[in-house]
Amino acid sequence: MIEVMAPCASEILDLSLTRGKTRTIYLSRHGESLNNLYGKIGGNAELSPRGQQYAQALGHFMNSLGDPCYKVVTSTLQRTQQTAKFISAQKDIRPEIDEINAGAHDNLTYEEIADRYPVEFANRDKDKLNYRYPEGESYMDVVNRLKPVLEDLETENNLLIISHQATIRCLLTLLLNLPLAELPYLKIPLHTVIQL
Repeated sequence: MIEVMAPCASEILDLSLTRGKTRTIYLSRHGESLNNLYGKIGGNAELSPRGQQYAQALGHFMNSLGDPCYKVVTSTLQRTQQTAKFISAQKDIRPEIDEINAGAHDNLTYEEIADRYPVEFANRDKDKLNYRYPEGESYMDVVNRLKPVLEDLETENNLLIISHQATIRCLLTLLLNLPLAELPYLKIPLHTVIQL
C-alpha cells in the first residue's frame, strides 16, 4: 500500500495516493532487449528470445490474477509494448514513462561512453541524480515528466506499468517516499513484477 509521497512532492506533485483506498499497482521492466544483451543504454531495440519468454510468462501471471489487471501502461518504445503483448487488458501508451533520454549517448555501452566522452562519464559518476546526458535528460527531468502519470494513479487500481529501469527507479522513489539521493542506485531487475 502506498502511504506517503516523496520529499519533493510539494514542489512537483499535489496529490495523495491513499485517500482511504487500497490500491494495487504493479511495476515491471520490459523483458530483456537486444540492447540489454550488448550492454547498450537506451535505444528502441526489440526483445531478445529470453525477453519474449518473459512477456509470455508475464501475460500468464497477470491474466491469472484473482483480481485481474484491467489496464497496462507502456512507454512508446517497442520493448515495453512487446512485453505487454500477452496480457488481456486495455493497453495505454504513455511517453511520460519512456526510458531516460540518453541523448548523444543513446545506443552506446558505458565503455564506449567512457572512451568517447571521458569528461561526461566522470561528471555522471559525480552526481548521477542531477547529471543530464548531452542532448538528453537527468533523473530529475524524468521525475518531473512523471507528474501526469502520478496524478492518474489517484484513480487507478489493478494497473500494470511496464517501463524502464530509470523510470521505475523514479516511480518507486516518489511512490514509496524514498530519499532522492538513493534514486539512481535502486535495483530494478529484469523479469520481475513489483507489487505496490
